[in-house]
Amino acid sequence: MTLKTARGTRALLALEDEGPDVLFESLAGSTVPLWPDVRSAFWYVMQAHDFGASPLQAVASRPSNAWLRLTRALLPSPGDARNLRRRRRALFLVSGATTYDVGGATRNWLVGDFADDLAGDSAIAQWRPLGSSKPAFSPTRSLDPMVTRAAAYSRLSRRGIDEGQVRRLVGELAVRLDARITGSQIDAIASAAIYTAAMAPFLVSQFSRVLDRVNPKVVLMEDASYGGWSALVSLMKSRGILVAEPQHGWIGPTHGAYNFGAAMRSPDLLATLPDELLTFGDYWSDGIRHPARVTAVGKPHLEHMAHGALDWSHRPREVLVVSSVTDPDEVMAFTLALRRSLTPDWLIRFRPHPSERSAVAALYRGMVGVEGIKIDETSDVYRSLARSKGVVGVSSTVLFEGLAMGCRVFALENALSQYYVGDVFGPTIRGARDADVVVRGLTGNHVSSGSTSAQMWKPDARRNFGKWIQNRLAP
Repeated sequence: MTLKTARGTRALLALEDEGPDVLFESLAGSTVPLWPDVRSAFWYVMQAHDFGASPLQAVASRPSNAWLRLTRALLPSPGDARNLRRRRRALFLVSGATTYDVGGATRNWLVGDFADDLAGDSAIAQWRPLGSSKPAFSPTRSLDPMVTRAAAYSRLSRRGIDEGQVRRLVGELAVRLDARITGSQIDAIASAAIYTAAMAPFLVSQFSRVLDRVNPKVVLMEDASYGGWSALVSLMKSRGILVAEPQHGWIGPTHGAYNFGAAMRSPDLLATLPDELLTFGDYWSDGIRHPARVTAVGKPHLEHMAHGALDWSHRPREVLVVSSVTDPDEVMAFTLALRRSLTPDWLIRFRPHPSERSAVAALYRGMVGVEGIKIDETSDVYRSLARSKGVVGVSSTVLFEGLAMGCRVFALENALSQYYVGDVFGPTIRGARDADVVVRGLTGNHVSSGSTSAQMWKPDARRNFGKWIQNRLAP
């Protein structure tokens, strides 16, 4: 089944195919149009209306420890990205969220293998602060002090943003996009845009110094298609730096950050998008509308862990249930039903979404402490998949990864199913009433799905990336 495209994403595409002037309007002093930096915020809000899921917070939050962060940002620190002084041909810009623990160090599973293969000629800069454990890849620095300084300078500066213009543009875009967008949501998007626009020139100035010192030829930037960092993407491309984005999670026809209409191919808007998108495999490449060049390279950490996974017949009687945030009560009801249907010698590992970890006891109080159910706290989900006979979830990327790890995969049916998984893993599981279907799938003969792991996860990822990067670094 071809995956459907949600109403909110269709609205983005229709607006960009129409190409009204409002998409190209810039704020005074800005180097890029406003549209790319509010685009994802609109998509998150429309996703909430489409599926009833909570959108990501639209307004940039100001942490309560702002003064402490500012003090640290102004003091010399070896972990600060401004201390990247040696020239390196490749620079990885990442969120810092795609990590796991290994040997007492923090390793980035998204780009760590790629960085290792370019040792001495690359560095990693992450937006999050460095954690308490040392980075596994030593030339890893944090951009958080840079962002903190830029935010402080923008507050101290007398340079103002025409807030009326921002609110007018955001309001006009909302009217053109979707009548379901509320006034409070428009205000939230506009407030976030004002905050971002005020900080942008200071962030560009700070980041320019990093580029001056490192002088990369290629930058691999996580989330480069999302907007929010449009001024930085445009800056790098204006310097002749090739900007590529490594895929980090699920992408498909409903994902607003990877599907674009005709207007995004115009020079002013194209300058805010990466030159190239590196996907996990052809399955992902074929499911999106992106103006960048799309190249499948694979996912090296997944590939490495899959090679070391236990043979299915030798795995313990364990099944992994993964949350996707959309409906905790529904997922909990299914997990409890599955526990009742399985024999006592089976263990269910429940893996909350990273955003839920601090609230597991409140969100899933009905199954915390239930015998035969254990909360999965492993930092690397592949370690859990490597020992699980099956994996169950709604729309999580972990389902697709489970296929590569040799698990039997079951997708729970909900409002997202036709947009995110379709029939990739066979008929969807209709909640708690179908718990017995999962039990039969785990204990009986396995019927393979129509999709192959190789379509989703291109083999020989490190070799593929090595060939790609050498071609891009060639004179």
